[in-house]
Amino acid sequence: MSPSDGTAKDLTPAKRRPPEGFLTLEGQMRFLETFLPVRNAAIHDFYHTPRDGLETRQTRRQQLRAALRLLGNGTGETVPELYRLYYNRLFSMIWLALNWGPYTPEIRRITDPQQRMYLSQVHSVDTCWQPAVQSAPEDGLLVEIGTGLSDGWARIALLMPKVKLVSLTIEADQAEMARAIAARLGVADRVEIRVGDLFDPATTRDLAGTADAVTAMGVIPHFPPPRKADGLRAMAALLKPGAPLLIFDAYRTTDFSRFMARALLSSLSWYPAEKDFRSALDEAGLSLLRFDAHPAASCLPFADDIHTTDQLREEFGPLVARLFPRIVRTFMKGLLTPQESVYLTGVRR
Repeated sequence: MSPSDGTAKDLTPAKRRPPEGFLTLEGQMRFLETFLPVRNAAIHDFYHTPRDGLETRQTRRQQLRAALRLLGNGTGETVPELYRLYYNRLFSMIWLALNWGPYTPEIRRITDPQQRMYLSQVHSVDTCWQPAVQSAPEDGLLVEIGTGLSDGWARIALLMPKVKLVSLTIEADQAEMARAIAARLGVADRVEIRVGDLFDPATTRDLAGTADAVTAMGVIPHFPPPRKADGLRAMAALLKPGAPLLIFDAYRTTDFSRFMARALLSSLSWYPAEKDFRSALDEAGLSLLRFDAHPAASCLPFADDIHTTDQLREEFGPLVARLFPRIVRTFMKGLLTPQESVYLTGVRR
């Protein structure tokens, strides 16, 4: 841990005993046992309900075409449009959520590669949210920027049975799946899935200054380079005085290959260098309480553990089941190798 510009210790709330199962391998496994069947059923139902008059076979062709266009970096479509083309369906079958996490020694000892990959992500959720879980009021308001495939808000909602959560996504389809998951988990009365753009003040105007913590995992790269400080400032504006902004993300330590740079640009992702990341945090008016960096070697096993699942083979056939995980594994190695991952906690100065 290496705070860069002061610790503001007087703003840090007192810690309390964490919930049972928090930051423990056993608790994370129990969460997966509860969450995965619910998430998988909700996503399956979403993608197998005909939309816009499309039959399932046509839907599958759209899924494959969307994935090939993005991975081939020849698409002019935006990420939300690719969601509408069911791009996420393929990924939901090979990993838990659209982020990664460092492999702890305990996780490395797990024999099942898919379970290792899932546990690394749940462990990242726990580590990122730790200050909020240990210090926020039990019935407080927590805001998540970036709903993803719902592992973040679901983990916290089940750990903290009185807390209220707002999870913000730019994609309506993602929100529909998340709401179905919340209903099946029995937490819909405490979890609001909100659709909107963080850069649109109307999206979060009612939340300004009300959150006991704000979290964002894998979000910063989606802010264009000139707007990274603006995005961080918009998240920090939701916080109560002294409440923490909690981030898990990555910055590049060397340049990406030409292929990776093109592929990331096509998916609207801009990973900053560390100095640019820190400059954006400073420009946003944030003082750091935590800047816990992890080298690429701690995250690269995630790429090695990506593999075909029976569900992928059943829905898309043996060719896609064989090729798609290999393409994603290669892509992830190209993404992770020039980076360090970081957990950070910041408060407004």
